[in-house]
Amino acid sequence: MKIAIIGSKDFDSLEYHLHDSLQFMGHNIFHIDVKDVIKIPYKYNYWATKFFPKYDERIFTKIADRIIDEKPDLVIGVYRFIHPNCIKKIKNALKNVKVIHINPDALTTFEYQQIFVSDYDAYFTKDSYIVDFMKGKMNLNAHYLPEAFNQRVHKSVDKEKAVLEKAINIDVVTFGTMYPYRANMVKSLINNGIDIKLFGVPDRRFPQKAVENNFTNEFITGDRKSEVLLGSKIVFNNFHYAEIESVNVKFFEIGGIGAFQICDYKPIIKEYSAIDPEKFTYKNINEAVEKIQYYLNKPEERYAICEEQRKHFLKHHTYEKRMETMLELIN
Repeated sequence: MKIAIIGSKDFDSLEYHLHDSLQFMGHNIFHIDVKDVIKIPYKYNYWATKFFPKYDERIFTKIADRIIDEKPDLVIGVYRFIHPNCIKKIKNALKNVKVIHINPDALTTFEYQQIFVSDYDAYFTKDSYIVDFMKGKMNLNAHYLPEAFNQRVHKSVDKEKAVLEKAINIDVVTFGTMYPYRANMVKSLINNGIDIKLFGVPDRRFPQKAVENNFTNEFITGDRKSEVLLGSKIVFNNFHYAEIESVNVKFFEIGGIGAFQICDYKPIIKEYSAIDPEKFTYKNINEAVEKIQYYLNKPEERYAICEEQRKHFLKHHTYEKRMETMLELIN
């Protein structure tokens, strides 16, 4: 099948993993990014599409034209800001081709709600709360599709875990943008004497010195991310507050490579996990501190949980599994 993807080509993005996994499954992929039709830095183009409606429409008309020329069998939109006329033009030109949208993020990231006025044949999103809203309130053909991990990118490291922990020498690690809610939680860990290292991007708007002092000034992806997460005793994974009935993609990446995580409790985790969620989740920050302090001194318990989760995630939570589900639903 020839499949067109509208979205970012950045490494480790959802679109990157969709492209890689669908190609691995034997499909022919045409992947188009905004940067393919306009040669200016992404951030300037992004804001231009927000403030200049005609500019926005013109960019996505070019994308529609490129896709129509390719004559795919299926079109997948991932950007949340795709202009509705882009979808309309594709569907008018390719009458028998299904056009769907996969939204990987929480409900605070719907931009100007363009996807709700676009005539997609099906909508896929990771939060059952949003699925119910889209189906119940708007009669949209919405489906539940959790996030996943890519075993060709999020790989386990071929080293004994205890040896790798000694080499990395990190008790607790967290990674990503240090938004204020995340920084406040990390500060609580620091105030309780927990040695935590931070990889990623500090929030320059609202700096918190106690937190910024723990930054390593390194952004991790690919093999390096796997090495750091596997070599840290505990990965502290605090979900965004807009994860209503869902988890973040880190949950699957951490479990998939075989690292040990302490994360927010969500009832949905029972559906994803081979291990009782009560063993590695917290309902408040004090419970997070208690769980971290407990597991720091229980390496064998950590290793057993990691290995069971790794095998389970590899069997049930890869992008290939998600794409199989998606293709079954639209067909």
